Amino acid sequence: MRLKAIFFGLLCIMSLVSFGQTDIHPLLDKLQRHASQNPKEKIHIHMDKESYSVGETIWMKLYCTFAPENQLSGLSRIAYIDLLSPENKTINTLKIPLTAGLGIADFPLTDTLIEGSYRIRAYTQWMRNDSSAYFFDKTIPIYNGRSDHVMTDEEIIVDRDKKYYAINLKTLSGNPLPEININYKTQLKNGKLKSARQKTDQKGQILIDMKDISAGETINLSFKSIDGITVHKLLTVPSDKSNYSLQILPEVGTITHNILTKIGFKALNSRGLGEQAEIKIVDNNNEVMSLFETNPLGMASYQVNLDAQKKYTAIATFKDGTQKEVPFPAVQLSGLNMNVANLIDDRVFVQVSGSPDKIDQQQIYLIAHYQGTIFHVAKQKLNTKEILFSVPRPSLPLGVIQLSILDANLKPILERMIFNYRSDKRLAINTNTDKPTYGLREKVRITVITGNSQDSTRISALSASVVNTNKTKIDSNHRSSIYTSLLLCSEINGFIENPNYYFPANEEIKKVDLDDLMLIQGWRKLDWSALDDTLNKPQYPVEKSLSISGTVKKLSRKVVVPQATVTLIPTSNMLAAIDTLTGIDGRFSFDELLFPDSTKFIITATSKKDKNRLDIDLDEMDIPINDSNKNFPEIMNHINTKYLENINSTQTYFSELEKAGLMSRSIQLEEVKITRTNKKKIVQNSSNLNGSGNADQVLTEEDLANCFTLEQCLAGRLAGVRWQNGIPYSTRSNGPMQIVLDGMYIESDQISMLSAPDIASIEVLRNINYTSIYGSYGGNGLILITTKRGDGAARAFTPTGIRTFIPKGLYLNRTFYKPIYDATQASTIGSDLRTTIHWEPNLITNQSGEASFDFYTSDEKGPYTVILEGIDFTGRIGRKAIQISVRD
Repeated sequence: MRLKAIFFGLLCIMSLVSFGQTDIHPLLDKLQRHASQNPKEKIHIHMDKESYSVGETIWMKLYCTFAPENQLSGLSRIAYIDLLSPENKTINTLKIPLTAGLGIADFPLTDTLIEGSYRIRAYTQWMRNDSSAYFFDKTIPIYNGRSDHVMTDEEIIVDRDKKYYAINLKTLSGNPLPEININYKTQLKNGKLKSARQKTDQKGQILIDMKDISAGETINLSFKSIDGITVHKLLTVPSDKSNYSLQILPEVGTITHNILTKIGFKALNSRGLGEQAEIKIVDNNNEVMSLFETNPLGMASYQVNLDAQKKYTAIATFKDGTQKEVPFPAVQLSGLNMNVANLIDDRVFVQVSGSPDKIDQQQIYLIAHYQGTIFHVAKQKLNTKEILFSVPRPSLPLGVIQLSILDANLKPILERMIFNYRSDKRLAINTNTDKPTYGLREKVRITVITGNSQDSTRISALSASVVNTNKTKIDSNHRSSIYTSLLLCSEINGFIENPNYYFPANEEIKKVDLDDLMLIQGWRKLDWSALDDTLNKPQYPVEKSLSISGTVKKLSRKVVVPQATVTLIPTSNMLAAIDTLTGIDGRFSFDELLFPDSTKFIITATSKKDKNRLDIDLDEMDIPINDSNKNFPEIMNHINTKYLENINSTQTYFSELEKAGLMSRSIQLEEVKITRTNKKKIVQNSSNLNGSGNADQVLTEEDLANCFTLEQCLAGRLAGVRWQNGIPYSTRSNGPMQIVLDGMYIESDQISMLSAPDIASIEVLRNINYTSIYGSYGGNGLILITTKRGDGAARAFTPTGIRTFIPKGLYLNRTFYKPIYDATQASTIGSDLRTTIHWEPNLITNQSGEASFDFYTSDEKGPYTVILEGIDFTGRIGRKAIQISVRD
């Protein structure tokens, strides 16, 4: 369908343009092939809110679309969602099944997470063929009042000729923490790690000499609070002064003598955030040429006509009176310029101007396209100083479009990104409530209507969140939307500050500001050199289902084994085994699999020649590198302090849930001293399918300390096991027990080859509760042996071509807890202080565009904000925010 539309568009373009001597058809063919072979997927995640407490859950609805039409993607059927810590480490990864481009997921936030700025990153494997800069990537603050009862704040202290970074520690009630031993590590910009130790003074303060650190470096604090819990804090060193900057960005990168040029300006503060300023342009005679003001995000544009014989300076004056002077780039005597007028309703005008030496009577071409998908082509002869192209706006889709000027040899010489606004491409979402106002714990019913009466179909996929507005006001600057994800952040490299600023709720978009954003930050452009690489296979194929693959090799050798029989057996259902054969390269693959996460498998390999004396090397999932956070300016220190009111409210609500049995605490066990209980022995690196230490008997390294041979050590020490000729037999079945060494099945008589000092642990499984998961291999019980890692002991045996493993499966989403306060049902919650009042991830409208959902209000009055987002099956995207009033 999509390729047919592209081809039809090209036919229309060809019929309108006569191309004279230069044949542009081969280039258009390349562009078409590139677009068809490299479809662009984009992802938006609608989350229930913008900030979270540990103990809560991040509820998510995923929308995967094709660019630039924004139709729901049927290409990838699996998406990935990563949760990255403030240290930029992956905490968890979910594999989400996609149905027609839609998916549902959730991240439970354990109590042990430190406070800080986390990242939610989402992508498909196909998207990885492009830059990770265009993944869905959102920074969210997470506060912790469950296992971290400490607040922090900071200041820069100047004492004579020294500067100190002061960190203050307080309890959640505001009392200082004196005499606390603080261990801290500083991650320096040169990659080195510096460690130190201090004790807080009577005010709960430590001082770090700023000669040892610089702005932007991170400090990791570790200490025990007064309640004995180990607390970790990660802080980014702030700048010690207002370090303003000003960027000057000509429309096409250069300024040409006596040619009208649009210049973009961006004023920034020390955090890299836009700062409103007044900008004055003066020449070398100090004559003022213009004076104007930026928008609240520090951006502005201005058209100037400059003289190559003069020099120019921009002077930015910030609100605190600070001035920043930046010289203009040198004005060139020769060059071409492109001036785009993108604020007219029905057309986009593109003016190309040139210096006298560039007026060569040659043809130039304008192509309006998106990553090779062409929407408009035109040509003109460069025979005057200024020529004008006109592009009909209805021929362009909604979103970011690239305008390219090509010379007579079809080489790109000028390029500019624009944002094309199409009101007809936005999905209309209207809502009705059953009452004008509501009381506490009262049922609310909201009816949703999408589309317009003239639409042939009005079926839409939506998600809805309802939050307590009073608890989420602090998040307004971090709020994103389906517009910002699919139309901006997925299209432009780099940090986009407060992207929702350009799409105000229930208002028209900010066209002027969007055009300035494209002028200043519109860096994503087609790599023209890639057009000749269309025959190269992408590194990451489209992922339609789960797969398990690997290579079968001869024992302890690199030689591959073709035509080996490989069997995959899920331990949850031994009868569901499937077979395949290895190819000439020894490779095998089980495709079109669907299984939930944490599913355990056994995989075996045999061949006629080598029997089961084979190695099975399984492919590991390739995960993206955790690159630096492109939204670095959004990273915050002292989140517990900033969200103190939310912490207090959330803690009260959690206590009510715990009393009702709807929530349990999950504080790290090592922080709690427990006496008079049988502690399960910890077995590191165990391959036990039941989980480490879940066995009838466990021997650890200490139990084997005085043994020379393993057989000598085990004889008479394993309950229910007798030894005969060096082979362990179960006293229950009188059959030889299966030996598993580091997850590999070995013959029982090979146990004599193992050295006791090489063994880390031994687990004995005899009870059917433990052996059933191993199927027929567990009929006579098992002895699981785990070696000390890194000493090579695992190669002192002959494996039998069997492996057990747990691959990453599909995440099964949970259901949002929805209190019901019917008069006939007694409430189990004493105080309902929810922040997320309701989450509705799967709202589908009917042919008439109608759907509805309901929920109950909490025990707190005030305005509640309802946010609906979604997409219809023609690619129109929409967002609607309303407020409902809740009173006593």
